[in-house]
Amino acid sequence: MVIECLVLGAGQEVGKSCVVVSIGGKSIMCDCGMHIGYLDERRYPDFSLISESGDFDNALTCIIITHFHLDHVGDLPYFTEVCGYRGPVYMIR
Repeated sequence: MVIECLVLGAGQEVGKSCVVVSIGGKSIMCDCGMHIGYLDERRYPDFSLISESGDFDNALTCIIITHFHLDHVGDLPYFTEVCGYRGPVYMIR
């Protein structure tokens, strides 16, 4: 079974933690954070790598938020309200 990891943010820095793990036909986004050091597009993960068409509901099985620091959850409102993701979001407390 092949496991693929797509790093959308925080690959080489602290901030905007966001990784999509694909396995067995499922794609799970782990975290949806923001980088608090920027005020421009560098603040957000590169969501275009998930779906160029913007159809995130069909591209992702779900989102899992690991914990509630801004660099892990701060971009979730942008992803749901502006980008239009309507799929399930699970959060660990």
